[in-house]
Amino acid sequence: MKGSYGPAIVISVALHALLIAVLTFGWEAEHKRELKPMPKFVQAKLVQLESKSDKPKAPPKVDLREKRRQQELERQRRDEAEKKRKAAAERKKKLEAEKKRKAEAARKKREAEEKARKEKERKERLEQERKSAFEDALEDEEFLQEASDDSAAVMSVAQAIQQRIEAVWSRPPSARNGMVVEVQINFVPTGRVIASTITKGSGNAAVDRSVLTAVKKVEVFPEVAEVAREEPSLFERQIRTTKLIFRVEGLRQ
Repeated sequence: MKGSYGPAIVISVALHALLIAVLTFGWEAEHKRELKPMPKFVQAKLVQLESKSDKPKAPPKVDLREKRRQQELERQRRDEAEKKRKAAAERKKKLEAEKKRKAEAARKKREAEEKARKEKERKERLEQERKSAFEDALEDEEFLQEASDDSAAVMSVAQAIQQRIEAVWSRPPSARNGMVVEVQINFVPTGRVIASTITKGSGNAAVDRSVLTAVKKVEVFPEVAEVAREEPSLFERQIRTTKLIFRVEGLRQ
């Protein structure tokens, strides 16, 4: 029995070995035919695309607490910036208002000072005008008084001169009432007559000559010398050259 199964077993093992070899060789050949070499970059690209399509990335997780914190910080920064802006605007407004107030106060002060200065000048001018008017009036009064006094003195001296001349005036027979002679007499400070002339004749030569003769008879007038001694300026102004009028009156026709 044992001798008859031996060859069969050997043959069976050989067939199995051959079958295994054939199968192995055929599989390798088939595998080599199917796996043809491809360009590396194409293969890499296909693998990458397949990887993306096969494995989509999950959306990143959002930290809501951190987001709210950042939003709150941003809001606080905005509020702080707005608060600073408003504070700066308010300070600027106050500064401008203070500047305007000071400028207005300075303007009012200048106006008040200018008004006070003009009022002071006006009062000083009025006071000066009042004093000037008073002084002018006083001067005028003094002048008028002096003129009045001078006029009285001159009239007094003129009357004295005329009386002395009329006292020695001898009317000629041809004289007639109403005849008038105006004579100019020039004196020196001693009261002496240095010249006498007829400035307006009577129309009668004898009457005119009679007046000049009377002046020469008197020759010296003490009243003139007294004025020249006491009031030289008055003598120079109004007595050194004196005009007198003589009228023929009281004759029996």
